[in-house]
Amino acid sequence: MFSRVAGLLRRHVFEDKHAETVDHLKQAWVDLEQYCLEHPTSVAAMRLAAECAFQLEQIPKARKYILQAESIEPWNSEILIISESLYEYESQQRVSITPVVFQSTIPFGAVNAEKLLKKAMGWFQLGQFERSYSLAKLCFAMNPVYEHILLQIVAIGSCFDPQRLYRELAVLLDLQILTPYLFLSLGSVCNVLGQYEMAAKWLSDGLDLNPRDPYLMAMLLNELAYVMAKQGKSLDQCAFIARSALETFPDRKTNGFIRDTLGFIYLKKGDVQKAIRNFREAVSKDQTVIPRFHLSIALLKDGQIEDALHELKNIAGARPSFDSPHAEEMVILDRVQGNLKEIEYLLRTRKDESTLEALKILQELL
Repeated sequence: MFSRVAGLLRRHVFEDKHAETVDHLKQAWVDLEQYCLEHPTSVAAMRLAAECAFQLEQIPKARKYILQAESIEPWNSEILIISESLYEYESQQRVSITPVVFQSTIPFGAVNAEKLLKKAMGWFQLGQFERSYSLAKLCFAMNPVYEHILLQIVAIGSCFDPQRLYRELAVLLDLQILTPYLFLSLGSVCNVLGQYEMAAKWLSDGLDLNPRDPYLMAMLLNELAYVMAKQGKSLDQCAFIARSALETFPDRKTNGFIRDTLGFIYLKKGDVQKAIRNFREAVSKDQTVIPRFHLSIALLKDGQIEDALHELKNIAGARPSFDSPHAEEMVILDRVQGNLKEIEYLLRTRKDESTLEALKILQELL
């Protein structure tokens, strides 16, 4: 049946679109739908059903089959290519452009990792998280030797659907892609999900592989220190691990994220002055939302109201850092932007209880 349907699809696309061919294609689609009901894990059948639906201009049905196939084989490059073809068709239909040819294969070398990632981040900036996530996955599926792509997938997927992201990363474990990058990715998404014990386990597994790349080693150490500190346990050990990350990371000009972790640990320990010093250094190197937010909390705790408000206003006027999106950043942006007027009113009263109320609005995000 599959070869018969494939032949019909080729004839319909490249040779003729006569009524007889369309009728045969419609019957083939009915047969495939029945087959999919009887064999609900057949990705090959879902793929052909999606292509039939597309040729018959039943786009929602085509999307349904591709989503089902992707839920079974989330790293299947041909399914991800079909998914992108559907997105492209839908985009062009909205602006009345001649539709693209629906493809399930891409010539080898026609698309490189850099172009795919650039396109994925472009869709992220437009708020098309699902398409961005699918494209980033396609990039990795076509270029699995570029393990660092997993970190981009985590950044995008954490903003889109962290539960799905975790399930799909776990599939890579079954495929025996046991690399430090995968364990860092699993640890990072568990951090987003608030599963700190599990995050620490994955990160420790990554460190046990003793990666040679000092950047990767430092990121594993830093993330481990951060998730341990979030639990408020073994804070002296957390500080030791974070300092190890700082010593390991080769570029002192871009180690602000590690300084932020150290500041976070000192804040948890109640040493506000050391926290502020580390946060200020972090912000001097990394002026994104998370280190600014941590600095604003420390400044409020130290009674530096005007400086804290300055940082919060910078956050309120910020956009997500699209080069490296982070789910935690999105939550902070939403909270600060939605509550800045109330926070500023409370802080302007200059009363201790009002400052505590302002802190209450923000501090739970720690």
